[in-house]
Amino acid sequence: METPKITLIDGQEITLPRPTMKMWRRVAEYDEIDKDDWSIIKIMDEHSKIIAEMYGLEDAEKIDPADVLPQYMKTASYVIRIVNEKLQKIPNAETAEAQK
Repeated sequence: METPKITLIDGQEITLPRPTMKMWRRVAEYDEIDKDDWSIIKIMDEHSKIIAEMYGLEDAEKIDPADVLPQYMKTASYVIRIVNEKLQKIPNAETAEAQK
């Protein structure tokens, strides 16, 4: 599984740092929000803020607008997948999940 990278408007390429619980929590909490009444502007703003946070950028304005939605999907999916893979390695993880 290749670590996601982002190319900023200025051409700088950044590799996603190792996923943290903060990253995972941010993605999980955001994905649970009901966004049905959100405008595309709000969605783009929120996605770009999360991408900036995950890549350690101070300014989301450095992200190409055309990259926001695909980059969010790629990066968020990667973070969730990494966490899930590690959780599956925990002994009795399947048993604990089944008891919920």
